[in-house]
Amino acid sequence: MDPKKLLVVLCALVGLACGAGSSAAREQPAADQPTVTQPSLVQPAPAQQPVPKPQEKPKGTVELGETVVLKAGDTTEVASKDVSIRFARLVSDSRCPAGTVCVWEGEAVVELTLAEPGRGERTTAEVASTGRSGKQSVEFAACRVDLVAVSSGGDQVTLRVSKA
Repeated sequence: MDPKKLLVVLCALVGLACGAGSSAAREQPAADQPTVTQPSLVQPAPAQQPVPKPQEKPKGTVELGETVVLKAGDTTEVASKDVSIRFARLVSDSRCPAGTVCVWEGEAVVELTLAEPGRGERTTAEVASTGRSGKQSVEFAACRVDLVAVSSGGDQVTLRVSKA
């Protein structure tokens, strides 16, 4: 066998055995040795493309038709609209404490701040857990926000956001 061909085969085998990223595969020939220009037998591995993650909605967003739980001071964005909803505060709470017997169920009233930043509009609305002393929902910028529940301590609300 021709010594040049043998050298090429040995170099290719060493490159395969060591891997394309090792120092043996990247070693340059010494200046006093002739350089053999043969097509490379070792093909580098194709670069791995990042695997796309499934579409996730951004944290702090809600789709129309979904419910969202907010703590006092928290804000959520309606994903398909330019609308934000903030649970501002608990206005009043006449509900019975847990473990007591009451003549009537009582009611919690919360304040929501609704905004449409793109148009610079903003409103504040009070919604009630029952319909006795106030409304249970509010409409703003083609969205309807219903108060579903208020936690026993009044520090979080469950809201349903839908198309008005």
